[in-house]
Amino acid sequence: MKETKRTALISAWNKQGLEDFAMGLSALGWEIWASGGTADVIGKAGVAVRRTEELTGISSILGGRVKTLHPELHASILADGEARELRTLDGKPVFDLVAVDFYPFYKAKDMDPVSRETIELVDIGGPTMARGAAKNWHHVISATGSDVFPLVLSTIQKELDDEHFRREMASRTFSITSAYDLHVSLKLEEGIAPALRYGENPHQKAAVHFSWPREGFGTAEVLGGKALSYNNYLDASAACSIAADFTGGVPCVVLAKHGNPCGVGCGDSAVDAFKNAFRADRISPYGGILACTSPVDMELVKELKGIFLEIVIAPEFDDDALARLQKRKNLRILRMSIDADSAHLQRSIFGGLLVQEPDLAVENAGECAVVTERKPSAEELVALDLAWKVVKGVKSNAIVIGDSSGTLGVGIGQPSRIESLDLAVRRALREGNDLSGSVLASDAFFPFRDGPDKAADAGVKAIIQPGGSIRDDEVIAACNEHGIAMVFTGTRHFRH
Repeated sequence: MKETKRTALISAWNKQGLEDFAMGLSALGWEIWASGGTADVIGKAGVAVRRTEELTGISSILGGRVKTLHPELHASILADGEARELRTLDGKPVFDLVAVDFYPFYKAKDMDPVSRETIELVDIGGPTMARGAAKNWHHVISATGSDVFPLVLSTIQKELDDEHFRREMASRTFSITSAYDLHVSLKLEEGIAPALRYGENPHQKAAVHFSWPREGFGTAEVLGGKALSYNNYLDASAACSIAADFTGGVPCVVLAKHGNPCGVGCGDSAVDAFKNAFRADRISPYGGILACTSPVDMELVKELKGIFLEIVIAPEFDDDALARLQKRKNLRILRMSIDADSAHLQRSIFGGLLVQEPDLAVENAGECAVVTERKPSAEELVALDLAWKVVKGVKSNAIVIGDSSGTLGVGIGQPSRIESLDLAVRRALREGNDLSGSVLASDAFFPFRDGPDKAADAGVKAIIQPGGSIRDDEVIAACNEHGIAMVFTGTRHFRH
């Protein structure tokens, strides 16, 4: 049964522009339903309006807390297909437009999170109606936020409120309701979640929000030191993302700073792993992060004497080791499981948000394609595996030089790959590391043979890289000339 009159439900906290919106819809022949004060404003403007209590049988309950939370009202929002026709035959409305503006929770910014005033600013009915309309976008325009009312009216007047527009409005609604819920969650977390003094810089305000169920840093026990800062969380997250690829095997230590590894090492014990990580860069880790995949014992703690660290992270701490570390008043000590984070990655951009799956792939060098005349030795394959796990955690362009025990030099984030390689070599040589027989990992392909040429000059004997350059043959030929074994993974691991 074709509906002859289109119907709108309006419920707005912000009444600015409401009269024009309602008058515009009415002029187009729309029937308008509204609740409470919204109906009063529309009626005073001379627009015919039907009150939601005609449908629900209630004006308000609990002093206004409950006005629109009623099955009949939501049935009119959510009805689709045959149900819409049946409700119309029964003389009940089905809404083609739901226009909602929420309570101004932003006013709670400086309020006590547990105060009555804060709680009363949490809108329940508005987001519920908006989400219902957005779910039923095949039939309903979900106009969320009074700022969008003029656009919606103009679109309807031009008869452009098609399926694409309704879906766009639905997506907008879910974005707004999720942001609204996050603001409420952050407010209620004040005094529960760790407080951050400021963001990346002292003039920036910041907060930390842990998702439910708690994972990662949301499960961490802070056993000593000050609360973590915004930058601490970023650096610690970078360290843990690398360490997660080394769990379940021999002890591994990651030393990180400014979102990048200074060094990564593995060994028969935690202290051996630390020594193998520290040898790659004995300068940068000061003021950095240490993440260890195995319990921290006294032997490792003694080795840390004289090294200033911001954070030490491990799944467990021996009692005597913990007691010693706790004497460092400013050292943050975190006991937490170091696991791969399977949640989608989100990054803010100018006016938007990027979302992607996490990079959980870790190729095995022994299963990769050998593209050179010489094949990697068994020890080189172990070293290549290690370097490949590390390079995926280094900001692009990324180069890691190492051996079977860990990194020897790390080249981070230079605009040119050859510059990153040059940096990795210089850092290794600065620390007195012998690169003879070392291996190299590159997060993306070498665009020219100058990379393998420079690697050969430094003593590198095996390379792991994705391949895929138009000059792969040239790069392979260079490796063959230098007796370098090279494998292609077929997968790159950019980290921007």
